[in-house]
This record gives sequence, structure tokens and C-alpha cells, in this order.
Amino acid sequence: MTRPMNANASSTLGEVETIDRLAATLDAYSKGRDVSPTAVDGATLYRLSAPGTPTNCIYEPCVALIVQGEKKVVFGREEFIFGSGRFFVTSIDIPTSAQVTVASREQPYLSLVLKLDLALVNEVLQSLVPDTSAAEPTAPRGLVAGHATPELLDAFVRFAYLLDHPEEIPVMADLIKREIYFRLLNGEAGVWLRCMVGEGYRAGGVVRVLDWLKRNFVRPLDIDALAALAGMARSTLHHKFRALTGTSPLQYQKCLRLYAARNMMMTERADANTAAHRVGYESVSQFNREYARMFGHPPGRDVRETRDAASVRSVSTRIGKERDIPSASVPIGE
Repeated sequence: MTRPMNANASSTLGEVETIDRLAATLDAYSKGRDVSPTAVDGATLYRLSAPGTPTNCIYEPCVALIVQGEKKVVFGREEFIFGSGRFFVTSIDIPTSAQVTVASREQPYLSLVLKLDLALVNEVLQSLVPDTSAAEPTAPRGLVAGHATPELLDAFVRFAYLLDHPEEIPVMADLIKREIYFRLLNGEAGVWLRCMVGEGYRAGGVVRVLDWLKRNFVRPLDIDALAALAGMARSTLHHKFRALTGTSPLQYQKCLRLYAARNMMMTERADANTAAHRVGYESVSQFNREYARMFGHPPGRDVRETRDAASVRSVSTRIGKERDIPSASVPIGE
């Protein structure tokens, strides 16, 4: 099932002008790079000047604003198409497949991603009047999307302004983050976000299981033990886990293992055998099969091509040339 999340046809001229101004600021800041970490903690700019290929990735808790171009995100069995002026928010680490589908040299894909500070969101939430008119979602998902209001876009414009004025970041960054969270909490994603950052929700149930899996993904999976940890029956755990993450506990664990192994091979230069055993695989051949299914190539080839692409991008940046070389992988949180 595909759900279009393109810019609202009724967007005002002011909104279009705001998005265009934001796009110009971000494009200039990127200097042609496909990934641009910023001096603002947790903020990253992504740019592609050509459509990409579907890439498996894990989104950390974040808010992502698509400024220009279009992206397809697959969550569970659903596909979402995000166009200019749309945003999505994730509240947990969720495995997805993402693909930039609309981008060109003249109008590159641009998105600004801000890691979600759940403690700060909750702090902003505590200052608001409780909304008792809307019922909490019965089976909340780990992802929600919406159309950026003029007020939210204005906050992102001021956030982007900081990229060229780093001296203002220590004072202004958290203030603007607070406003972004305030706009989200009072917008169409507000009911969902209020539920997902609530202390009671994050302390129990499926979220408790997710936290355990992230800390213990090397250990064998015991569904009965996880159900007991969540305080629910096995069937209920499976249902709510899939609703929240788009996948099963077993597939979620597998995803965590494979990304951890890939990180070991990339950063520690561990070989595939070593990485496989360190993340909990008893069979290296099984690891190789599942790795290739996840990342498109066997471990050795994937790591080699990723390093080669990173090396080319680094050289391109140093000599000041723009190169249309998409990332071999989508960084977590993109």
C-alpha cells in the first residue's frame, strides 16, 4: 500500500517562498556534498543530485523535513512518498527501506534531519495544557508524517540560519529546537507524539522490549522471556511489536546484528568471520546470506565499495568539485 505524502496542493505562496528560501540556504551550505554534518548537535543535511537506489537503513528517533525532491520510505508493508514540505518523525530505532526518487542536478533532493531529543520533547510537553479531547492511538507506530505548517517551516528557516552563524548556536539552537517540538506537539502529529514521549509508555510494554534487544542483540532470542518482560502474551507482543516497528522481534534483532557487524567491519576493519561471531551468529554462511540480502552485496564487496565511494567523496570535497556519487549506504537517521 502506497501513501502519497507530497506537498499539499493548497500550499500558499508564502509557504512555497519559505521552502524555496530554505532550499537555497541548505544547498549553498552543502557545497555539493551528499551528507553534511553540522555544528548543531544532532542536525544533518542530506543532498542528492540524482535519484538513488532502495537502501535498507535504521532511522534513529528524529524529525526529518523534506525540503526539495522526493523520497520513498517503506515501513513494514506500507510505502510512503514524501515530497517537498512534508516531514516525518520517528520515536524509536526503526528498520526501513529508503529511496530518493526525485532529484536532479538543477533541483537536488534536500532534507534536514534533526535527532529527536526525547527528554527535551517531554520537557516542552510538560509546559503545555493537557489535550484531553483526542484519544491516544491504540496501536501506535514508530513513524508519523505530516505537512509542515508555515510556523514549523519558519522555525526550520531560523534553524538553517544557524548553519552560517555558528557563533549563535550555543544560545539559539536549543531555543529553536524547543519551538520545533512545540509546533510538532500542537500540529497533526501532536497526539501521536504526546503518546510516544509519555513516561508511562516509554517505560513499559514493547518499548521495554526494544531497549532490551538493543542492549542484548548478541544473545539468543527468547520470545517467552520478551513477552514476560513486556507484560503481555506472545501473540499480543508480536502484534504490537509489528505495529510499532513494522517488523517482528526476530527480524528486528537480525537487523541490529547486521548493522553492528557492518559497523565493526567499516570502523574496526574486522573480517566477516570475526564480525559474524561477535554479533551472535554461529554460522558464517548464514551471516553472509543475510548480509547480502540486507545490503545487496556480500560483506567483503559491500565494505570495499563503501570505502572506495567514501574515499572518492573525500577527494572530491578537497579539490572542490561536485560529484554525483550517492552514498553507498544511508547513515542511521537519514
